[in-house]
Formats: sequence, structure tokens, C-alpha cells
Amino acid sequence: MSNSLKGIFCLITAGAILAFTDGLSKFLTDGYPPGQILFFRSVFVFIPIAIMVWRKGGFRTVLIVDRRGQLMRGLFAVITSFLFMIAIKHMPLADITAIMFATPIIMTALAPYFLGEEVGWRRWTAVIIGFSGILLMIRPSGEALFWPALLALAATFFNSFRDLATRHLSRTEDANGIMICTTACVMLGGFGSLFFAWRAPDLEGLALFALTGVLQGIGQYFLVVAFLFGEAVVVAPFRYFALIWATLYGYLMFGDIPGLDTLSGAAIVVGSGLFIFYRESRKSR
Repeated sequence: MSNSLKGIFCLITAGAILAFTDGLSKFLTDGYPPGQILFFRSVFVFIPIAIMVWRKGGFRTVLIVDRRGQLMRGLFAVITSFLFMIAIKHMPLADITAIMFATPIIMTALAPYFLGEEVGWRRWTAVIIGFSGILLMIRPSGEALFWPALLALAATFFNSFRDLATRHLSRTEDANGIMICTTACVMLGGFGSLFFAWRAPDLEGLALFALTGVLQGIGQYFLVVAFLFGEAVVVAPFRYFALIWATLYGYLMFGDIPGLDTLSGAAIVVGSGLFIFYRESRKSR
């Protein structure tokens, strides 16, 4: 198997695992507060992260230089996680996944102002078209309330800021350092919320917290490895397979079937995202 195929396989696997953890998180929201889910999930995420760091030589090899940048990324991740967790309780899995895939579109719109990057008219056109797909998906319908969709869209905006911070940090920090700092921030954010909302977990709840956290860490590992194996221009488009997984899990776990608005809007968002990535890959050559 070529390195590109290995990268594609790892990215599709990452999408399958991470979409499943989203499904588990949605299931947990029926019995536990969002912050408690985030806290326990983050605690168990550290298990696969620790294994990854150990394989690379231990924690002494972790590079953390820009502490302010790490803190900002962590803050964006905390806000994104809370908004996502509140929204997913009230939305079908495929719907919220499709909205979150608007992150590259929003990043492109923000890049000129926060990174000083030049965005040509073709990518601006893709941004406008992509936003039309977002509006189509969040339009009130009989399947989902409007305000959870707005929360999901807000989560997507903060997720875009998180990814912009990642792009900035990648100049000085390594991937393990970024993962450790961000996970620690989400864990602390979740811990702080326990003083306001807490439910004592039973054995089933603890098992699901552990499973969700460990799988989240494994999914992140496959995500990192995917881009180590293959070139981004070949591998990255396959991240949209996660939407297929989310649709499948949504049906199997919750009986959700995406509506026409979601399918049409998702197609527009995915198409716009792929075009933006194509233009960026051409520009970087």
C-alpha cells in the first residue's frame, strides 16, 4: 500500500472514530451536563496522548514555546466544545457535522484579517456560495430547532479561530504540545462547570466517558498520522467521509434521517470546501 493510500485510510478511519465519539457524546447529553462530559472525556483523552508522547521520547520532547498562543487556542477549543455539546443534544448528528464542516469556509473569510493572507476572487466566491449552504442548513424546519443550529454555527466560528491559532502555532510548536495544552484547557473548563452542574455517574456512565475519551484520543492520533503518511493535497479531501459516518451513526443510534435542506446545504458546503482546498493547494505549489 502506498503512503498516500495509507494516509487516506487513516483519515477515513479518524472520521469514523471521531463521528462515533460525537454519537456517544450526544447519547451522554441525555443524562449528564455538557461540562461534565467534556471533563471526563478530556481526562481519558490523555491516555492515548500519553502513549503517543511516550513513543516519541517522553514528555521532555514536548515543545511549548508560545504559551499565550496555546492559551488562546485552548480558550477557543473550550468555547467550541461547550457550544457543540449543547447543540448536539438537540440536533441530528449529520446536521451538526455538516454545519461544522463549514470551518474551512469561515477560516478563508477570516484569514486576510487575522493572518494577513491574500484571498483571491475565486475563493471569495466559494466562501459566499458556502455560506448559502450554511443558511440552507440552519433554516428552521420541522426536523430541528433554529437556536441549536445557531449554536452549532457559533461553534463553527470559534472552531475556525481555533484552527487559525493552530496555523499560527505550527510555526513554533509541535503537534503533541498543542494537543496536550488544548486538552488540558478543555478539561479545566469542564472541571470549572462541575460546581454549577453535576450528576454522580453510574458504572455505565463512567464506562461511556472512558470509551468516548479513549476513542477521541485514538481518532486524533489517526488524524495526525494521516497527514504524515500522505500529502495534504491528496489526503485532505477525504475528511468529508466523516459526514457519511455521522449520517450512518445518526440513523443507527438515534433513528435520524437527514432532510433535504441538510443534504442540499451539506453538498454546497462540501463542494465549496473542496474548491477552496484545491485553490489553496495550487497557490502553495
